[in-house]
Amino acid sequence: MLTLKLALRTIARRKGRMILIGTLVAFGTFLIVFGTVFAGSAKSASRASIIDNFTGDFIVYSDRAKDLPSPFAFNTPLPRIRDAGTVEAQLASMGEVEAFAPYAQNYGIIQVDNGRKKLDLPFIFYAVEPASYLQVFGSIKAKEGSFFGLDRGSGGSAPRESSARGIMISGYQNEQYRKNYGITLKAGQAVTLLGITEGGVNTARSSLVGIFDPAHFTSVFNYINFMDADSYSSLYDYSGVAALPAAFDAGLAAADLAAASGDENAIFGLASDPGLVSLDVSKLKSEALSGATMIAVRLKDHGDSSAVIARLSSMKGLGVKVAGWQAASGFYAQIAAGLQAFIYLSTALIFLVVALIFMNTLIINVTERTAEIGTMRAIGSDKSFIRGLFLVEALSLNLSAALVGMAAAGAAIAAVGRKGVALPEIVSQFLIGGGALPLRASAAPFLLALAVVALVSVLATLYPVSVATSVTPLKAMSER
Repeated sequence: MLTLKLALRTIARRKGRMILIGTLVAFGTFLIVFGTVFAGSAKSASRASIIDNFTGDFIVYSDRAKDLPSPFAFNTPLPRIRDAGTVEAQLASMGEVEAFAPYAQNYGIIQVDNGRKKLDLPFIFYAVEPASYLQVFGSIKAKEGSFFGLDRGSGGSAPRESSARGIMISGYQNEQYRKNYGITLKAGQAVTLLGITEGGVNTARSSLVGIFDPAHFTSVFNYINFMDADSYSSLYDYSGVAALPAAFDAGLAAADLAAASGDENAIFGLASDPGLVSLDVSKLKSEALSGATMIAVRLKDHGDSSAVIARLSSMKGLGVKVAGWQAASGFYAQIAAGLQAFIYLSTALIFLVVALIFMNTLIINVTERTAEIGTMRAIGSDKSFIRGLFLVEALSLNLSAALVGMAAAGAAIAAVGRKGVALPEIVSQFLIGGGALPLRASAAPFLLALAVVALVSVLATLYPVSVATSVTPLKAMSER
């Protein structure tokens, strides 16, 4: 108690110097708290934006793929998932999975009649199952028409099912058609779709179901359009045999089937097998196959991602690989990570400068009081008492100033927390998909600030006090 009283008297007697030190401490504390909250909010918002708009928690894709999934793989799309139904059934059985959305990336042509001639409009798109896509990525809002006839109920309920088929384009894409081709498409307009396949060009009658303006990542979704999965499968010839007659397997020699499955050349040897020759192909029934090259998966708890990915990856026979959201986001996660590192580094450097100035001020404060220390030594004070007195003095002043800095940081965070911090548009687009950065505070930055201030106070006080107490009382008093 005596030490605390003496420390407070010293602080009151040296108001000017103490106010300067306290101001530096408060400013440094503000930087630690606000900078840490800002950087942490940028990290969590970036992850959420990528998961909500591009990848889900992870992407499932074909094990035949040589490249990773990417939001931009239109020129070199991934191979089709061979048994998407089995994979989807497996995902549906996993309790951690909230929703999943099969989709594919491709490009084609929209053919329209402007009254004088037919125009071929280039068109890159995601082929989606509309209802499942909205459950995973609920950010598509139509400004004209609808998202394939779907909407959400009140309270964010699951999207309503619809049989609407066709395409949906972005408002930016429509504006490019107007500028470059002199035509503006409207919701409900009939169009012809042209799809390029290995066998040539397929055509299908369709319609424009809606036009949208993306809410996030406009630098990407301004150029991406949508087609429903059924239209995609029929346009690009994704079909197969629903079931083979029992006589097919029974009529073919097991050895021949095994050889054909292991060697492409052996397939031609099946032509001489009587079981195959007697097969009546007119009785075979075809069915549409999924053209999905990726399945985006959203989990109920993002923290389960690593465990679920490991479990899926260990399953044999699914014919798929799994990529986490960072690997599947292309360069967006890398750019966002770089921006986050820059934010952390900038905050750390600014605080380091403040901390060095603060430490230097504390050291000067102690060394200027060498004579005072000598006087206390001459009247019988031991080194531990003097050390404790200066330490209590520094901690009393600095922790009080730190509380002021934390209060200021808390007020600033609360003031901008809801509306968010405005960022330069290009930074905002790459970091969080556009818009202001909302700040989300936690206890950790405040505890960190207290710990840093306490540590700096101890380091900046004990060493110069130890130097000062090593000087003899007579010499120290003679420096007055």
